[in-house]
Amino acid sequence: MLFETMTLPESVGENYLIATYYMNNPAEKDLYAWVKLVAADQSAGTWTHVEGETPEVIERYGAKVIGIYPMAEEYACVARIAFPVANFQAYMPMIMSTVAGNVLGQDGIRLVDVELPARILAQLPGPLMGIEGIRGKLGVAERPLVGAILKPCIGVPPETSAVGAAKAAAGGADVIKDDELLSDPEYSPMITRVKTVMEHLRAIGKDKSCLYAVNITGENMVERAVRAIDAGANAIMVNYQAAGWGATEDLTRALKRQGVQIPIFGHCAGMGAYYRSAKNGIATALSVGKLARLIGMDMALVYPDSGRFGIATGELVESHAQLIAPMAPIKRAFITVAGGVHAGTIRYLMNLLGNDAVLMAGGGIYGHPDGATAGAASILKAIEAEMNPALDPNDSPEYRRAVEKWGIQK
Repeated sequence: MLFETMTLPESVGENYLIATYYMNNPAEKDLYAWVKLVAADQSAGTWTHVEGETPEVIERYGAKVIGIYPMAEEYACVARIAFPVANFQAYMPMIMSTVAGNVLGQDGIRLVDVELPARILAQLPGPLMGIEGIRGKLGVAERPLVGAILKPCIGVPPETSAVGAAKAAAGGADVIKDDELLSDPEYSPMITRVKTVMEHLRAIGKDKSCLYAVNITGENMVERAVRAIDAGANAIMVNYQAAGWGATEDLTRALKRQGVQIPIFGHCAGMGAYYRSAKNGIATALSVGKLARLIGMDMALVYPDSGRFGIATGELVESHAQLIAPMAPIKRAFITVAGGVHAGTIRYLMNLLGNDAVLMAGGGIYGHPDGATAGAASILKAIEAEMNPALDPNDSPEYRRAVEKWGIQK
């Protein structure tokens, strides 16, 4: 029988995780047989019958096909497969091994969503602080946060980074982070950098109202996080895809067990390898949105829909939705838009994303004609004008200078 494993979505309940795939391969002439094989490969089965594979095992531990929706293209469909949660623990590496393991090695299969039952959501860490916690810590109730990426990003000593951080904070930056390329090189040791940056922020009264997310990516991240926090860090940063789902989730779980209340900034370095293909890999919003949130990223970097990184407007909006939509008990997370952001992009981005976002700039702050303090101020003035129609951003010389240099995004 071709579909002894096919059933209705309504029949699977809380005991199953549901994965949705876009499948498109002209070499696969029978879509139904292809989907069935994927379901078998990723659960209790393979391409041929094997000893011990009893009907009882298949029924209890085998994946269920709950939907096949052929597309207008002859060899394409959307497929929904339900996987028994009895097959894996609530741990992202095993969840991803189940829904994206061997299956993504085939041509023409793209994982577009994962729907988690409440019993699994309750066991995943999610953000330590989330949007509401970060807003409370910074005392910023409604507006988008101003973010700064320290520049130059590499090749400079801690003192240079600290001076740059203080300049951005003086102009109104709420969150300052290391570049993803900078973690713990000899010329800028992580602990020295943390201490130096926080000393400069403290000197201008910004150590409580501005977060500095130091990049702790490296071996033994839990130990590195503890050392950074002990040195005064009020936020940390992880290149979560490069470090790995498991290492990042382990970090979040460890800090949560210790009762640490500190936000984690997540950089998606390397994630383009997953989402750039239209027919393979993992959907953008899933990879940099929902999954990043589930493993504990309080602020998840997502590239804008302009510039060189290939995010479509719809993908940006969907990523934002997956970070802020209710998903109890997982806290909401800030989308952090970075990559070509400057004062002239703020109206466009706020119209697209609303207020629950970190609008982060590197060149848009440190490349401002009047320096980094003016660069941060130009973005803050643009945000304040969007929040209050009575304000005109052009009254700000910092804003005017920024748009004279870079223009206004339409």
